[in-house]
Amino acid sequence: MLSTKHQWVAALVAGSVATPLWAADRDWLTIEGDYLIGASVVSGNGHVGDAPVSRDFKPMWAFQLGPFRVSRSRAASLMQAGREKLETGVSADFGIFEDWRASVSLRVDNGRDFGDDPRYAGLPDVRSTLRWRVSTGFSFGDNWSWSSSYDRDFLGRNGGSRLSAGLNYRYPINEMRYWDLGVGTTWGDRTYLQTTYGITPQTAAATGRAPYRLGSGLENLRLGAQYTHVLSDHWVLFGGLDLSRMVSAPAGSPLVGRKTTHTLSAGIAFRGKR
Repeated sequence: MLSTKHQWVAALVAGSVATPLWAADRDWLTIEGDYLIGASVVSGNGHVGDAPVSRDFKPMWAFQLGPFRVSRSRAASLMQAGREKLETGVSADFGIFEDWRASVSLRVDNGRDFGDDPRYAGLPDVRSTLRWRVSTGFSFGDNWSWSSSYDRDFLGRNGGSRLSAGLNYRYPINEMRYWDLGVGTTWGDRTYLQTTYGITPQTAAATGRAPYRLGSGLENLRLGAQYTHVLSDHWVLFGGLDLSRMVSAPAGSPLVGRKTTHTLSAGIAFRGKR
């Protein structure tokens, strides 16, 4: 039920990245490539609406200049063969202490478009917007990490704000292959949850539906398993499965057609240096 608008802001900034990065260490498990291009096949469904499982071919890219990065899809997490969980969109990363890192980013939120589906006739679409996000992460032990982020509608289009947190465990098979296993949750404020899952009294009166009002609270619980296989200095194979379960008030929304959804993906990417 999501629209397919291009992430024009990311593409515009990506076009300005032209300075190469050089590193003495040639181990692609620990250094950042200057750029990454790739593609993936994604199969999944969404919580809102009743659309069938979709299968899409998605290009991906990432460009790096010092602490600044422009990326699309999962490309950012593959810049270091998935060794760090990096931001999608326009972002900058900063080290705080030895095991802490922080980043700021600007991302496109594609909103929601019901199209001509008669089951949702009269319900307003959710406009696309930009969201700024501040993230932090902490590594402990050899394979465990924790991350959290706060994002907010940058353009004032009733997108509200969200707070996410997650715990990740890396299961290494060998130096070139590993799994990332994660669990997380998202909390949304009243504006975000009402815009995404609610029906205002005005819309209810116009469409003959019952109103549905939400306050702030938890939105979902998530489980994920992501696989990364470094084929060579330049090529990376990846795939994974993500599960999401709606909880609390959003789970009871009449707009939610599925309380549990999945996303299955697989792809390949090339990393290089200009």
